[in-house]
Amino acid sequence: MYFSIIIPVYNRPDEINELLESLLLSTYKSNYEIVIVEDGSSISCEEVIKKFTDKLSISYYYKANSGPGDSRNFGMKKAKGDYFIIFDSDCIIPKNYLSEVDKELKSNYVDCFGGPDKALKSFSNIQKAINFSMTSFLTTGGIRGGSEKIDKFQPRSFNMGISKKAFEESKGFGNIHPGEDPDLSIRLWKLGYQTKLFSLAFVYHKRRIDWEKFTIQVSKFGKARPILNHWYPEYSKLTYWLPSLFVIGFIISVGLLVILFDWGLKLYFLYFIIIFIVSSIQNRNPLIGLLSIVAVWKQFLGYGFGFLKSFFKINILRKKPQDAFPELFFKINSNPIEAEKELIFEKQMETPIQKSVEKVIDKIVTPINKIVEPIVTKSKIIGLTGGIGSGKTTVAKYLISKGIPVYISDLEAKKVMEFPEIISQIVQTFGNELITDSQTLDREKLAAIVFNAPEKLKQLNTIVHPAVKKHFDNWIATNQNHPILVKEAAILFESGSYKDCDKIITVSAPLELRIARVLKRDSTTREKVLQRINNQLSDEERITRSNFVIKNENFEDTKKQVDEIVNLLKNR
Repeated sequence: MYFSIIIPVYNRPDEINELLESLLLSTYKSNYEIVIVEDGSSISCEEVIKKFTDKLSISYYYKANSGPGDSRNFGMKKAKGDYFIIFDSDCIIPKNYLSEVDKELKSNYVDCFGGPDKALKSFSNIQKAINFSMTSFLTTGGIRGGSEKIDKFQPRSFNMGISKKAFEESKGFGNIHPGEDPDLSIRLWKLGYQTKLFSLAFVYHKRRIDWEKFTIQVSKFGKARPILNHWYPEYSKLTYWLPSLFVIGFIISVGLLVILFDWGLKLYFLYFIIIFIVSSIQNRNPLIGLLSIVAVWKQFLGYGFGFLKSFFKINILRKKPQDAFPELFFKINSNPIEAEKELIFEKQMETPIQKSVEKVIDKIVTPINKIVEPIVTKSKIIGLTGGIGSGKTTVAKYLISKGIPVYISDLEAKKVMEFPEIISQIVQTFGNELITDSQTLDREKLAAIVFNAPEKLKQLNTIVHPAVKKHFDNWIATNQNHPILVKEAAILFESGSYKDCDKIITVSAPLELRIARVLKRDSTTREKVLQRINNQLSDEERITRSNFVIKNENFEDTKKQVDEIVNLLKNR
């Protein structure tokens, strides 16, 4: 059996790097391929993939953004295998994963399987708390954590497999997201295929989310379920109502305090005490136990109200899902699965009463969804700087290899300058001659214009710096589930970027070693290297303004220094 691993990715090169690094450690001996589908990303993972092409069989495709489901379908159409394994980009794969899948399929073949997820020790406390809430028997019955006490398992698309035959007959994933995975499972059942849980085929699922994103995500899960129940009423279950009943019960319990009846709230208090104890023991950390209480509350609150809102809109007001919740559907020009489902819903005109009911639901649900303010653990922003030839890029790459996100300022600034709106502003300021025949920015001409022209350089910085700052802020927002974020910049102090940082690390090295490194790397002369060094801040100036200093002469010693600093930062 030839496996094709399908990985859709959107703006996550660091995650792809971790995932591919984990696959390098696989104990599986047979050949397999990896198909990576870039779903319209503005931050490409192509350069990351190039590092692995001589070690892994990888195919890389870039397509317009159309959502994870359609990207998985795209990848499966391009794949060469007869069995597809699907991962989300934020997964880390245990070395025995493929061997476990192969063993299961040989002993008890099934055309579609799903596996559970677990948390690594390196995950943040919030990630571990969210993992507990999504996998514990106290919340979901343990289904996502590996329990097999269900009659029909619905694989989740972060860790699932499907045969080529089943994919082609089912036409793959639909447009709904989330909910595309149970939708596919049910359609496979209706076609006569079986699904199964492979409990030993687990992945480490990072869930790149903070509290706010988690609440939004589980709310979408809640909204998607009544749509699936309406499409497939024969597969609806009373258990899908539990989070909504949990929230309704809590509201009733609060109301009963008026008549001095507090037993309802006592039961809720007992439940959360049990959550705290079990999570603290399981994770060996009482802080994660406390955070698990927050995660479980947000899970039930988000899912419960999302479910109720969707139930009323779909079942009472008879709205079409695409009209009721457009945020759950990606726009794809032609999708036979969705076209078929459209026939289920008759076109109806909403009466004034229906519109009034919908407004009342929105007014009730929206404020209650904000009952619990997010408890945010702010990421530490660490500045990383150093002079030319000091080796700060080497340190940055080592930090990335340890799973710490690093913002490489020069690289990201170049990307920002390719944004159409930035090119337009530059052309308006400096002239149309800066546009090449291929409609890209001629950087050499731009450099010639601003070189030794302070006023023109100031004009350029006025255009670029705010855009880079916004880009950096967005990068922080997408990576804020990490306790440490690093901003690497050669001119960290000169540009004022140090003001955004909680701590500063300077990388230094002896002058002659720095010169030798640059001469080896660049086609230049010793005089030009010295000129560039003299035009920068001195090591002494950087060191006096920094919290940590890394002396980068021997890489093994450098790694030890980096590890020590990272441990200090994590424990502060």
